[in-house]
Amino acid sequence: MLWSQEGLENLLHLLGDMETPLGAYYSNTRPTEGLTPAQGNHECIINFMRKSRMQNVPVFFAADVPACMGGWTYLGFSNENRDKIAHYVTTGIPGRGAEHYMPEPASIYRLFEEMEFQKAPAAYCVVKPLNLFNDNEEPEIVTFFARAERLTGLCHLAYFALNDHNAVAMPFGAGCSGTFSWVKTYQRKGVRRAVVGCTDISCRPYMKTDELSFSVTPDILADMISAAPKSFLMGHSWQAVLKRIRLSDKKWGEKK
Repeated sequence: MLWSQEGLENLLHLLGDMETPLGAYYSNTRPTEGLTPAQGNHECIINFMRKSRMQNVPVFFAADVPACMGGWTYLGFSNENRDKIAHYVTTGIPGRGAEHYMPEPASIYRLFEEMEFQKAPAAYCVVKPLNLFNDNEEPEIVTFFARAERLTGLCHLAYFALNDHNAVAMPFGAGCSGTFSWVKTYQRKGVRRAVVGCTDISCRPYMKTDELSFSVTPDILADMISAAPKSFLMGHSWQAVLKRIRLSDKKWGEKK
């Protein structure tokens, strides 16, 4: 990987002994272990990421086992459901209702045009905590999950590490668009951006209360890890935030 395990652990410690992030990558080899959606069931990608976090196990998605109309689109496995998504997310599909997240289908078509969807590079997408990666595996995307105080730390570290006040974006989209598609979109465009996601109302039941995602490419995470010891994380202002983090952990029963 582009960073050392020691460097990652130091960053997590500075962020208030934060939970290990998830790494995602594509492969043509079917994983020998891990949770995966069952054939014929609708399964949310974010829910499976939740299971990976809670159980500390791999999860994976197969191109030939569609489990979520939007998820398979945002993972790059399918190009067949864009019209259905554009209508369901806006004005509706007869018999299925509408989400009314945007005012008209044209809103979603503009989103798809900006994303410039690419076909998935392999038959499987594997997601698991970074501590489960072996020496021969590299994540293509890394996703943290955090409540407000830790999220501010991640965002400000991205601003600092990339020396860019626009280093963090929070674009519209499904939960899996924020943890997959938007990250790859910015990367293809040559724009170094961290993405705050899971603001999607439909995925909120699979998130902890008050929690959002923060996703980056490995090179951005490497820069953040390298910059951390020189950043605000070593200063007194962050110490005040750490006190709030400890109060939050205690409130939600997550104090170690």
